Amino acid sequence: MATNQAELFVDAAGKPRIVRGVCCYTGNTKLAEMAAMIGFETVWLEMEHGPAGFELIESLCQAVQAGGGVPTVRLSDGQRHHVLRALEAGAGIVVVPMVNTAEQAAQVVQHGKFPPLGARGYNTRSRGLHYGQQPMKEAFAAANERTHLFVQIETMQGVANLAAICDVKGLSGVFIGPGDLSVSLGCAGEMANPKLIETVRECVRQARERALHAGILVAPGPLLDAAIDAGADLLFVGGDITQLAGAWPKLLASVPAQRT
Repeated sequence: MATNQAELFVDAAGKPRIVRGVCCYTGNTKLAEMAAMIGFETVWLEMEHGPAGFELIESLCQAVQAGGGVPTVRLSDGQRHHVLRALEAGAGIVVVPMVNTAEQAAQVVQHGKFPPLGARGYNTRSRGLHYGQQPMKEAFAAANERTHLFVQIETMQGVANLAAICDVKGLSGVFIGPGDLSVSLGCAGEMANPKLIETVRECVRQARERALHAGILVAPGPLLDAAIDAGADLLFVGGDITQLAGAWPKLLASVPAQRT
């Protein structure tokens, strides 16, 4: 069954739920579709650390939605044409990296929401507006309801400004980037470092106290457990390359290289 983007964070009974996701780093539409078919509510589509352009992103969004999931697009930055084109392609969740101030967060809302929340550009020919099948006012309201804008907290500057960032109207939530955050904390790559765990826990707590969603991308382990305990409700816990890089060496080793 397809996931309703507007009701992504509640279950069929209307109760809050954790949204589970996996990353499609390969940009392969079949893998993106399969991930959603398996049951992941959302699939991460990468633009910051990958070569995907918006034409491929649109195809990937179609694949995820065909599988019954909601596409999450992590942009390279928060420029207007990047936010707008991801939404036009059909992204249900947009993640903007390296947001350090409330002013940056407010710009994301301006680019990603229609009036009265923002100033998103209007084009009835796009997937994001269902090819103009609704009157303008209804289309604006429906798009605003189903569009989830997340700003990524990846530096101690962002952590210091988190309260002000969370007060920006129109954001769905904050997304913690533990990799770069660990660098900013001086414990690069140490995902089980107590400083990183406590910082993530506090970020999630602040967001949830302000009725925002909180997300993280991290493998299962102490950091993920701490984020869940603090209330994180958008979790990306693996990916196609990650899992294949672990599984294929074992598969190769199981097959003899020589005849005995």
